[in-house]
Amino acid sequence: MISVCMATYNGEKFIEEQLLSILKQTRQPEEVVICDDNSSDNTAKIIAQFIEDNGLQDRWKLIINKENKGYPMNFFYCIDNCKGDIVFLSDQDDVWKIDKIERMETVLNENPNIQLLSCNYGVIDADNNKINGLMTPKTSETMKITPVYIQDILRSFRWPGMTMAIRKNYYKKICSNFRNLRAAHDMIFAIFASNDNGFYYYDYIGVYHRRHSNNTAKEEHRIFKLLNLERKLFEVEKYNNILEEIVCKEFNLNTEVNTAIKERLKISKFRYDILKKRKFSKLFSLYIKNMNYLRVKSFICDFWLLCFGGYGKYSN
Repeated sequence: MISVCMATYNGEKFIEEQLLSILKQTRQPEEVVICDDNSSDNTAKIIAQFIEDNGLQDRWKLIINKENKGYPMNFFYCIDNCKGDIVFLSDQDDVWKIDKIERMETVLNENPNIQLLSCNYGVIDADNNKINGLMTPKTSETMKITPVYIQDILRSFRWPGMTMAIRKNYYKKICSNFRNLRAAHDMIFAIFASNDNGFYYYDYIGVYHRRHSNNTAKEEHRIFKLLNLERKLFEVEKYNNILEEIVCKEFNLNTEVNTAIKERLKISKFRYDILKKRKFSKLFSLYIKNMNYLRVKSFICDFWLLCFGGYGKYSN
């Protein structure tokens, strides 16, 4: 049984197109569970009307939270309400390819060792035009299925929730560990599944992620935001807090994963100090010694920030 889990909040502009892309799937899910996090716009009303207009009341369910749960907790609550053996995660403003469920279900059925599967994705703008650039993922489709290790996750997280499908029994096994964590659901799923050697990547583009004025707009605007030093310091500190919380909770993670997380936290704290105090000489040695955890792109970005990055306020 297949479930689709969708968490929504103030997504009225693009929600109907996301719903339509699920309705058009070549392999229809047995249920679609949508949890709206007390939206202040017409998101819930649009969803309810879509369900009624298409006669989906027997398979699609809309739950409207009385109070705002927040992004991660709303997703967890939504998954809790799913009955399927496999749960596909969905955002509110993307577009799925019509064979996404069919292809990913086939991979999961043929590989029972996979607990969490993530596909590749493309990027589109508000008008459904494909975006290609420095800040977009590689749009390859080799159809290869490869394991994802903790070092991959800590070096560069590139498996957003809308690309994921998770086995419900595995979710039940691990969910008690992260109920109170502040980290996003997708990163937490990835860490735990990689710990159990159950996280795999499927090099097939199954979804198009939309960048628009309410999340991240044009490519040049995204680059401008990334090259704001205050923003970068905020993001690195937030990342450090997530890793520190995982370390402090002392989850039952294997030694290799625990060691990798602690090492990545130490490196990231050093990176934060370098950026904050503009220590040029330390930057080079940091990256040379830690290429297993840090990317060349990050070095270029950090070097630019030390040279030209301002401390001015940024907008999310």
